[in-house]
Amino acid sequence: MILTSLVISFFISMICTLLLPIVLVVVLLAMRKISVVPLVAGALSFFISQIVLRIPLLQLCATQQWFLSFAMNTLLYTIIVGGFSAGLFEETARLVGASLLKNNRRYQDMIAFGLGHGLCEVVLLVGLGQINNILACCMIASSDLASTLGVQQDVLQQLTAQLAGTGPAMVYLGIVERISAVVFHLFATSLVFMAVKKKNILLYFAAILAHTAFNTLAAVLLSMTGMWICEGVLLLLAVPMAWFVHWQKDLPCYRESVAQTSTI
Repeated sequence: MILTSLVISFFISMICTLLLPIVLVVVLLAMRKISVVPLVAGALSFFISQIVLRIPLLQLCATQQWFLSFAMNTLLYTIIVGGFSAGLFEETARLVGASLLKNNRRYQDMIAFGLGHGLCEVVLLVGLGQINNILACCMIASSDLASTLGVQQDVLQQLTAQLAGTGPAMVYLGIVERISAVVFHLFATSLVFMAVKKKNILLYFAAILAHTAFNTLAAVLLSMTGMWICEGVLLLLAVPMAWFVHWQKDLPCYRESVAQTSTI
């Protein structure tokens, strides 16, 4: 039997990670705070770098014995695969996107790109997943619905066991984790846009390093301290990152005309 509190947490998470991001984007576009082109470019940068390239590549590697042996070295695997590979793919996608946006490199364009990247991740990896969780809860509560959808009893038992091991607190912490993740994506985007505007490739490498460090820290904290402390630390780190993004608003390079911007 699935707890009502767990079902409620799935609904709240779906609202926060699926509906609210869509509403936020629509409102910002309607108020002309952001533009469509950099927003879509940011979303594509995540989708292509992760969904199309990195995740399928990791799934392919997971079928190889050498990769499975490497994965046994937990810390090194966390740093290289969980941290560095994510940074390499995502920051490179950001670099390509920022380089192509020759007419969209204002401060608000950088924000739009970062939101597109971060919110695309939120919707695809969390928001849509909560719809699946809610549907699973409905099938567990109604055997007729499961039969109508063609779900076998053994599959239903597996879903029940998986959801039974999930607590509402974990679902709510997942929402908090997405806040720090979106702020980080804005921070990394600001570094990459600055790399393009100032023709400073070192800032691109700094973004990869920051991505590696952020992901590695999250994994290490999670394994050593648990979810509460881990998410609390990441949320605290999001504060200076948000300040850094806001601070860039008045930099001279963002006051330059479009004609003065250039690529690396």
